[in-house]
Amino acid sequence: MMSTVICKLIGGFHINLGNAAITKLFEGERDHLIPSVTHELLDRDMFTIAGRMIGHSFLHDGPSFPGLSPTNMHTLFDGSLETTPVMIRDCPDLDIRDAVKMLDGDTELKELDHVHQLCLSWNLPAPNATNRKWLSQKILFHAVIEQTRLQINQLRKGLKETGLWPLLTHRRDVIPILFPRESEAQLTPQMILDCITWPLNVTVFFEGFREEEGDDSDIMDVDRVTAYLKTFIENASPVELKSLIKFWIGWELPTTEMKVEVVEAALPTSSTCFEKLRLPRHYTTYQTFHQDLCACISTSYSGFGCP
Repeated sequence: MMSTVICKLIGGFHINLGNAAITKLFEGERDHLIPSVTHELLDRDMFTIAGRMIGHSFLHDGPSFPGLSPTNMHTLFDGSLETTPVMIRDCPDLDIRDAVKMLDGDTELKELDHVHQLCLSWNLPAPNATNRKWLSQKILFHAVIEQTRLQINQLRKGLKETGLWPLLTHRRDVIPILFPRESEAQLTPQMILDCITWPLNVTVFFEGFREEEGDDSDIMDVDRVTAYLKTFIENASPVELKSLIKFWIGWELPTTEMKVEVVEAALPTSSTCFEKLRLPRHYTTYQTFHQDLCACISTSYSGFGCP
């Protein structure tokens, strides 16, 4: 459930505000997400809800919320505005980015109508050769900090309502766990292999009933199929690894005890609640195993464990 909660928080909600069927609470590029400036979301107190979602997921050992902008992280935890690290990548609006780059450069200022309108709406002076550098920083600061201040206040309120705030203020080392950088959460085959609990004994499941003792054929089936899985993980692309983990446990980051079972079944399935991947014993060639597993993990975004 918590995996679904955070997935919705990242991917967006089915809230039609008149311009899209899916409304995202956070916008921007990887590791530079900032709260949406849509006023309707503020009016609905959606960022307070987001704070509760993130806090409860953490408290119930669910996934964290990755990719929040360092700028918003700084302001969320009461960092000084004078020391706020604002980067152009924190601004999701490409038109504002272009205006900032133009003003910060050394080229001649041309076609400034849209910049004039932007400055006027934000009570800033018109650009000229003297103030262009200063103005570029002011526009960026307003786009990233000023426009998201109320959203960050709501997010902080939601975290406080979960009772998590005292821990975050007294143990600053917990903050990167709650809000990890997405770039630091890249999957590697070894990361996944280190988290897998492999079958310790030969136990093959038949339609939900367990056969306690396996014969030689059972041993061969378990060894062969688990070897196929290891081969798949060692040679899979990053996208395939993420799909496999999402199919397996419902989230794209591995947990410490991901279990494997060899079963009597037609296709691979999973039990995300128990972090368990069930692989059919009938595979005798890696090619067939690879084909079926790829087909199944491609369903992870529509229904876990549904081949």
